Amino acid sequence: MKRRVSWGTVCLVVAGCLPAEAERESLVTGPRILAVRSEPPESKPGAPVLYEALVVTPDGDLQGAVVRWAFCAAPKPLTENGSVSTACLGDAVRPIVGASVSVTAATPTDTCSLFGPETPPGDFRPRDPDATGGFYQPVCVEALERTAFVLERITCNLPNVPLGVAVEYAERRAPNRNPKLAPLRAFVNGAPTSLDALPAGGDVRFEVGWSADDAEVYPAFDPRKQALVDQRKALRVSWYTTAGAFESDVTGRSSEDLATTVSNGWSAPDEASRVFLWLVLRDGRGGTDFARYPLDVKSPL
Repeated sequence: MKRRVSWGTVCLVVAGCLPAEAERESLVTGPRILAVRSEPPESKPGAPVLYEALVVTPDGDLQGAVVRWAFCAAPKPLTENGSVSTACLGDAVRPIVGASVSVTAATPTDTCSLFGPETPPGDFRPRDPDATGGFYQPVCVEALERTAFVLERITCNLPNVPLGVAVEYAERRAPNRNPKLAPLRAFVNGAPTSLDALPAGGDVRFEVGWSADDAEVYPAFDPRKQALVDQRKALRVSWYTTAGAFESDVTGRSSEDLATTVSNGWSAPDEASRVFLWLVLRDGRGGTDFARYPLDVKSPL
């Protein structure tokens, strides 16, 4: 069956998947694919990976949503500017068996030639690594008439490096792992507040964090120095809600900042209501975690 998808309904999950009609990225006003968590977040060719999509609407999560999955099977030509080839919106995909929010599939065995440093078939050139030294297999996700791509980090050999660097890299490197979100906390006027008793029209300060181990140091090849350099992972949190307004859509810590928490202000809606909040934590190397919280906004007694 031929696939026909408009670019107008397509986004990169790693970029927040913002629909064109949305006023702010953080405000959920319609069906969205907010994130995909893969376990493990970095895989070797042929290794199994569990994918889980965070599919939401203004009424909350859709755990029973019909989700279709497929591996992109076309390298991106130099003439295209996007992260994923437009051919992957057509028939240049390998469908994954399963139609739920979570599915397990083996990373294609030719992924390092299609999307990595090995020579690909045809007139394509090998891919260059990103700033963290990574290569990525695009995975297509379709749900609720929305299409998104998540980039699964793949383990490939370093291209064109001195033998000593290749040996050192093999000894030191470790596959990336997903960061883990700590429980969300809420404060009103500096005092801890329960998530089921937030004041209508009030100013709420949320705080969330992660383990210090999540900002791990990893080796990356510097082509200018022709040597490995140590880098530390940066982490950022994307905030989403069905009502109210955040101060910032995204908060985070740079690789030089060792703090393990971030906070964000939220203006609660003026009327009592049930509001849904989602957090997505990303580490810049393909690692992801997400959490969901129902919030009860209540009028003063």
